Amino acid sequence: MSIDWDIQLFPELASTQDLCKELAVGGGPEGTVVQTFSQSGGKGRHGRAWISAPGNLALSFILRPGCPVSSVGQLSILTGVAVAQTVGEAARVKWPNDVLIDGRKCAGILMDSGLKGAWLEWLVVGIGVNTASAPKMAAALHVDRDGFRDGLLDNISKFYAAFRQDGFTNIRDEWLGRTYSKGTALNVGDFETIDNLGNLIVRDGQNRLKTISAGDVFIKDQDYAAGD
Repeated sequence: MSIDWDIQLFPELASTQDLCKELAVGGGPEGTVVQTFSQSGGKGRHGRAWISAPGNLALSFILRPGCPVSSVGQLSILTGVAVAQTVGEAARVKWPNDVLIDGRKCAGILMDSGLKGAWLEWLVVGIGVNTASAPKMAAALHVDRDGFRDGLLDNISKFYAAFRQDGFTNIRDEWLGRTYSKGTALNVGDFETIDNLGNLIVRDGQNRLKTISAGDVFIKDQDYAAGD
């Protein structure tokens, strides 16, 4: 079943994520989208600034997946796959959910959740895509912002429906097809795979498998953290 998107447009906001979270807490329905043409106080992961210049895509939306809290990593991977598919064949993904072109970040994803016991009551997904211009060390797509938005929301809806019907396996395979080669040297170990919850699995210097559930991860000597 596809998501019924309700897009709310704002000429300027400090943060689409903050407003969308307010709407989620207030009972806003799944499919509510907050988009702004200029974002002055957006945040990336770990509280880093994400300033969206005019022409770039900045939006947040509400999901109400009714699933365990442990599924957050799966939904993060799902969102990265949807963004990458919208960008096109050249897009690659970096764990947990950055999207790259030619090794440079072109899109970032941020998630906030509301819990009811051990279940997700709501999830607010924020997405910033450099559709027109890019900060230093990042890539610009130079595509139509709103056309890209519509394609992205279609892909989110498609993958979300597949996730709810068939689970995570096919989405995981899609992500693995766009990421590092097995054995790639990362700052946290050599890349092995991701597990069924979306956690990163690496092999350390003693050939032991390690599970990474959070943190900055990048290929050694290629610091993609800049611009997060």
